[in-house]
Amino acid sequence: MLKKVLRFVMGDDTNCQVSNKELFHYMVGVAGQNITYNLVSAWFFYYCSDVIYMDLMAIGVILGAARVWDAINDPLVGMFIDRHTFKNGEKMRPYLKWMPIPIGIMAMMMFVNVGLEGWLMVAFVTGMYFLWDTLYSFQDIAQWGMTAMITTSSDERGKVVQFARIGGMIGSWLPGIIPLVIARKNLIGMTESQLFAIFGVLFGLGGMALSLFNYKAKERAVAVKIEGSIKNDYKLLFKNKLLLLLVFGNVLASVTFCVDSIYFFKYMVTLNVFGRQIDGLTVSFVFGLVVGLPGAVGIFFANKLSHRIGGMKNVLLLSLFLDVGTRIAAYFVGFDGYRIVISGVLLMIAGIPNNMRGVACTTLWGDSIDYMEWQTGKRNEGMVFAMQNFVAKITKGISTFFMGLTLTILQFDATKYDLGLPQSDAFYKYIWPIYILGPALGSLFFAIPVLFIKYNVNDRKRIEQELKALRAKKEAEMAGQEMLEMQIYT
Repeated sequence: MLKKVLRFVMGDDTNCQVSNKELFHYMVGVAGQNITYNLVSAWFFYYCSDVIYMDLMAIGVILGAARVWDAINDPLVGMFIDRHTFKNGEKMRPYLKWMPIPIGIMAMMMFVNVGLEGWLMVAFVTGMYFLWDTLYSFQDIAQWGMTAMITTSSDERGKVVQFARIGGMIGSWLPGIIPLVIARKNLIGMTESQLFAIFGVLFGLGGMALSLFNYKAKERAVAVKIEGSIKNDYKLLFKNKLLLLLVFGNVLASVTFCVDSIYFFKYMVTLNVFGRQIDGLTVSFVFGLVVGLPGAVGIFFANKLSHRIGGMKNVLLLSLFLDVGTRIAAYFVGFDGYRIVISGVLLMIAGIPNNMRGVACTTLWGDSIDYMEWQTGKRNEGMVFAMQNFVAKITKGISTFFMGLTLTILQFDATKYDLGLPQSDAFYKYIWPIYILGPALGSLFFAIPVLFIKYNVNDRKRIEQELKALRAKKEAEMAGQEMLEMQIYT
């Protein structure tokens, strides 16, 4: 029965290297990892600001700097992975077995209020974050590096990335119930501190336990161990123009004033539905579903859209420009009363191609490895997907700094909420334009380098065919050399 369901959803796998069952396990593993990642990524700043009341600028500067430093660590981890293969000949898979549980424990501890105050608390949460992220780098690079190792077919790679991103999206939804739970903390009879300790266990440790399913995926591409100096590793990266443009675009997108949605909905939104007042946290949950669900369906068509409009680069550009347009329209619609529903519909429209953005980016990251092998004869999955991890963290670090700066400029004070006191006039005046237009500016910045990418579907097919011929020639030469050595020996 399961095979029939998977075949209906994923297509016929008769002539595929990666079976639907294996792809399903990999998708579940990615979902688990994203449960944990989105708990930390989406809620750690809020936990520090609204639960344990750390200084806002301290959070922005210290955690932003910590994340940037952690990002620098990722290329080092990538170089280590590229220079090491295990006894069974594998390069990525073993990290997917041994890293998840320690990572889950660290994530859980990040949301435990140990009763420290002031700079001692800052030191504790920063230290826990650093330990979590150091281990996470190995698992994350290995997980996404598997998209280049699990198959030697570029078409299948696109399918693997597509369903991995679907798993990631589903995993990111689960921490989305947190606003609903927080809004009902008095009914539940628990403090936010106690609730986040539970979230740490369920989503932090539980998510990484689920990510162990990644280990069921197989490595099919030859695991090539990189030799030579570290300097050569960086030279390879700088020869990969496709990769560098993607990195530059992602970094540019983070350089903008921003706030997480929780700060907008919690303090600015209430909705009257048939005489019943709905709080902002509940509206936030519903808003996320409205915006996210159509995009979830859209991911299933990422590959088909790519073939129709000329490749993943065009899918990426479509998502970026549609995001800009719909956010500008939503800004003029506003958010008072039922206008927030109209704005949600606009963002829902943008969400369909926007959720394909992850598929497009990761597929292009994988394509860049083939591009590098075509240029240099060398593959470095570890370094390339370390750069993906590096970009995710350094952009999160930059965004964290800008969010701390934004909230400081707006004179935000989390302690006023429980006291029933209003925020500053600047907060009420600028929170909507920053929340809705900040990401639009980021998307516009992202699109600029992407426009300079010179890589289409025809280039991809040509490079794949030429690499296939080169690999076959190299294998034939190696086989001939082995036969000659055997003849000499005998």
